Amino acid sequence: MGGRPRKVIDISTGKIGKQKIKNRQEQEAKIKVGRNEIEAGAPEWLDERAAAEYNRVVEQAKSIDLFDNLDLTTLAVYADNYSRYVKCAEEMAKSGIVNEVGDRALVSPYVVIADKAATQIQKCSTKLGLATTDRLKLIVPTKTEEKPNKFAQFFN
Repeated sequence: MGGRPRKVIDISTGKIGKQKIKNRQEQEAKIKVGRNEIEAGAPEWLDERAAAEYNRVVEQAKSIDLFDNLDLTTLAVYADNYSRYVKCAEEMAKSGIVNEVGDRALVSPYVVIADKAATQIQKCSTKLGLATTDRLKLIVPTKTEEKPNKFAQFFN
């Protein structure tokens, strides 16, 4: 299937008929899911720091109705990698990013782990709309009043 991805009807700017709008609104209503699971709290397998981040993000996003139950896994992966990244940053602050082994200097394994965690954080953040720039893509444009046609007087 080629072309651009389909937009939610509320943010569509193209001209489509009233019947198509009604049909798409009905289709979109069918794919909405609940929020009860995501608001029930962090999954048990997350450590304390990850659970706190999970709950913080859910609470912050509640006001804009950003997540639903299908986002639970992505949010949990985000929170888990957030915790992993912070742990690695703390370890690197203690031991440095380079380890001396004999006469060789080796990069700390925490650098590699932190880099992978940061990559996952960014991927999940984009999918979840956690960055302002990602949320801007979700803003529904408001209909503005039509300006009066300055030539209308000539048609009457």
